[in-house]
Amino acid sequence: MKKINQKFICATSLIALAAAGCGGSKGSSTAGPGTYALTVASVNPVSGLPLTVSPADVNSAGASGAPTPETSLSLIYNAGTAVTLTAPATTSAGSAFVAWVGCDATTGDACNVTMSKSKSVEVEYAGVSSITITPQTITVAAGGIVQIPAVVNGFGMCSSPTLPTQPCAGSPVSYSFYLPAGVTGGLGSVDSLTGVYTPAPSSPASSVNVTVQSAFAPGITATGLIEIQQ
Repeated sequence: MKKINQKFICATSLIALAAAGCGGSKGSSTAGPGTYALTVASVNPVSGLPLTVSPADVNSAGASGAPTPETSLSLIYNAGTAVTLTAPATTSAGSAFVAWVGCDATTGDACNVTMSKSKSVEVEYAGVSSITITPQTITVAAGGIVQIPAVVNGFGMCSSPTLPTQPCAGSPVSYSFYLPAGVTGGLGSVDSLTGVYTPAPSSPASSVNVTVQSAFAPGITATGLIEIQQ
């Protein structure tokens, strides 16, 4: 049997340009003269979200018979093209659609963009997206207290078998502590509701690491350092 020349297929078929082995379903990344790039990102999940694209871009991403475009991707369109991106109502993990950001207009789960310039849009799904601790290094006097400045970022409503349904942004966290390498002394304690940290009353450590973990998404964490002034 004669071996198929994949390079020949990729060079002679527009549809093949969007197929696996000819650039995949992620789309092109470079816009040429008279064209603009439309960058599409997603949150919860950060990648792999399938989208319906109309019309197909200049490299046939989104065309009938081509692989389904998935985030994150960059589509290339001729100037002036009106594009509609449609997101699924729920992700494969069951997270509900929340919103599109950066579109010229939206209708439900559809994002409308006219390519007058290169643009970026993002589709968001319910869930915790990240935890931030700002500043990451916190100072507290021995014998004093300090609140760990942890903020939960997210979209939509979160629920679990053990917690009531509530907004994902600002949802509960848990704290754990450990001593940095080479540091000795007492860890201290934290109020689980307020995030207020109290150094050990006797022989406190000079510094303590803290890990903040989302109650709704245990895999999402942030770390900070507490420096204790003796």
